[in-house]
Amino acid sequence: MQKLTGILAACALACAIIDLIHGPHNGDAHRVAIHTVEFVSFFGFLCLVQLLAFRAIVKEFDRNRWLALTFLSFLTCVLSLILFVVSGGSFHGDGGPIASSFLVFWSIGTVVLPVSLVGFLIDAILRKRRSGSMFRG
Repeated sequence: MQKLTGILAACALACAIIDLIHGPHNGDAHRVAIHTVEFVSFFGFLCLVQLLAFRAIVKEFDRNRWLALTFLSFLTCVLSLILFVVSGGSFHGDGGPIASSFLVFWSIGTVVLPVSLVGFLIDAILRKRRSGSMFRG
């Protein structure tokens, strides 16, 4: 999975560089194709990084999966919105596909956060009733 993450990152970087070299006034058909590939590869890269981070937190720190998901979705919401603004905050232009990827990731994080929080609370109550630890996996 790390190789696929690297390949998607390299593809997104190459498309971003091609987009900068191509320029804004050299035809819209090429620019749409470049932006589409750039968005798909960068969004795929972000998804794989999120999955790898989730696996690392659950495995390394031996934590509850619901707690890890709650933490990651909160972190995703905050960082994605900040990075959306920093990367241009616009859907078009040279930073458009990257900024759009961050905004879509923020949208996913805002949906997953309450769901994971409710899941964590239900799981914590069930673990507490069984006299177990609420935070261990």
